[in-house]
Amino acid sequence: MLPRKSLAPRSFDGLAARRESRKVVIASAAKQSLSYWISERLLRRIAPRNDVRRLFTNFSTIRSLLLLFPLLFTLVATAAEAGNRTATPAIPLADQYQQAKDYYRQISRANAPTTDRKDWLTAARKFRKIYQTDQNHDLAPSSLFMIAKIYRELYDHSHNPLDLGEAVAYNEDIVSLYPQSRLADDALLNIARIYLDERKDREKAEKLLERLLRNYPDADMAGPAAILAGQTTRTSGTEKPAATTPAQLKPVQLRTAPPAQPAGPPANLTPLRYWSTSNYTRVVIETSTPVTYREKLLEPTGDQPRRLYLDLDNCRVTPELQKLIRIDDGLLRQVRSGQYTANQVRVVLDTQSLADYKVFSLQNPFRIVIDVRGQRPGQTQSEPDQADNTPTLAQQLGLGIRRIIVDAGHGGKDSGAIGIGGLLEKDITLAVARELAARLRTRLDCQVIMTRDSDVFIPLEERTAIANSKEGDLFISIHVNAAPSAKARGIETYILDLAKSKNAMQVAARENASSDHQLNDLQSILLDLIQNSKKSESIKLAEYVQDNLISGLQGSYPEVRNLGVKQAPFVVLLGAQMPAILTEIAFLSNPEEAAWLRTEKYQGLVADQIVTGVTGYINDLNLAALQ
Repeated sequence: MLPRKSLAPRSFDGLAARRESRKVVIASAAKQSLSYWISERLLRRIAPRNDVRRLFTNFSTIRSLLLLFPLLFTLVATAAEAGNRTATPAIPLADQYQQAKDYYRQISRANAPTTDRKDWLTAARKFRKIYQTDQNHDLAPSSLFMIAKIYRELYDHSHNPLDLGEAVAYNEDIVSLYPQSRLADDALLNIARIYLDERKDREKAEKLLERLLRNYPDADMAGPAAILAGQTTRTSGTEKPAATTPAQLKPVQLRTAPPAQPAGPPANLTPLRYWSTSNYTRVVIETSTPVTYREKLLEPTGDQPRRLYLDLDNCRVTPELQKLIRIDDGLLRQVRSGQYTANQVRVVLDTQSLADYKVFSLQNPFRIVIDVRGQRPGQTQSEPDQADNTPTLAQQLGLGIRRIIVDAGHGGKDSGAIGIGGLLEKDITLAVARELAARLRTRLDCQVIMTRDSDVFIPLEERTAIANSKEGDLFISIHVNAAPSAKARGIETYILDLAKSKNAMQVAARENASSDHQLNDLQSILLDLIQNSKKSESIKLAEYVQDNLISGLQGSYPEVRNLGVKQAPFVVLLGAQMPAILTEIAFLSNPEEAAWLRTEKYQGLVADQIVTGVTGYINDLNLAALQ
């Protein structure tokens, strides 16, 4: 019979020393010896002494304990050592979220989004980790929203229906798990658009839009949902017409200044303004306070031409303003206003050639903008000015790029953002716009028209009208950014479209001198106003300008941060009939960037790089034409 091994415990001096140094390394022999010791002590507590001896004389029992207790000891030792080890501070969820957002921006940048599926899945995993860490955190629904957004954009690259399904599922999670979140209505609208655009299921999309409007009538996506629901209903069962003809023009529409205004003293009509070309006319009706208005198109009768009129409720017009304004541009014959009833003013547009029109309202101050488009009788294409018959370098290179509109943001009573030391956005934008205009004239030998060349106030809708009426080929608006945090920095360039982020909405709200709520109404307007034929060209122009601003400035200013190409509903770009961009060249609220903006060096470099970007865009057009 084999002698029973000693059950006495071994010395643990070496183990104690290793624990103190936080490096636990257990030799297999020590583990076995300790296993016997632990097993005996444990069994003595739960069984009589004789039974313990009997168990330990049984070889199979010893063998089982040898297999079990090394594992048990390892777990105990690891737990003890983990308790002694200094804990690594956890990264706050807000910082993790920002890191995940930065990673997402890197892979989804407009000029060169990654096509590597692993990168997109890594981005989704980063946000999923945040959600799983604390599902009650304020960032939980935002993390789900970003995951849905990532899978939706991944689908654009992969065309894998499973990715689209993931996007739908994560958006549905937001609605079901966080119905009170500010993102619930956004998620519903995203699902509706997927069913409408990708899955071609109009019935499902309509139900989702109805659900959004029923459950979230006051949410920021209610406006876009209402417009989309109307478009879905009108086109249900048929293809949407490719072009709008006079017979298809909407006969009656009721418009209300958002938000609805309580009844009060009547508003006063101010002098009408208009800008005109051979195929475009913009008329602006301004009132002292917001009003509710109706529009209607009347077909010609007898010697009466087709007429578009607007009735403004609770409004007055003085006798001296009740006069006829002759236009005769081939689209509109004249505009006239009058006191139609005691509390209603009627503004009538007598047309000559009308193919389409849009009516929308803007705030601060309240005004109604009417864009009329058509083609003058006998005209086949836009007629250039007779004085500009000699082709410029820009024309030779860029398919008719002969006139560029440069817009210096803000001006006059509108100072724009105010930076450190009282630095005004309107002063910086004017200085850079002047430098840009001079360089464009020199390097491209093209005609440059500035919307303002002095410290004067020009309404936003007038700037676009100037660009259209002068038949510009490109429109570039210069602005300077600002943010509540002094740490915000970088350069970003925008095109006109629906905003995809709260930050973009806030930038647009500031530049439009409007509120986020009013911008939500403008988002709805955009669904019906965006000229898709110019969108792709605007994106390309924005990417060339943004890329050159970053690469050109980083040589002298290595800290310049690339915020990318974005989209938002900027009024100054609304209705532009040419590729149009708005660039934010730095942050006035950042001390370092504010110091740069004060210098002629930085202003000149910004102008140089915008010209380089425009040149790249023109060369790209030329290469495309050759192909």
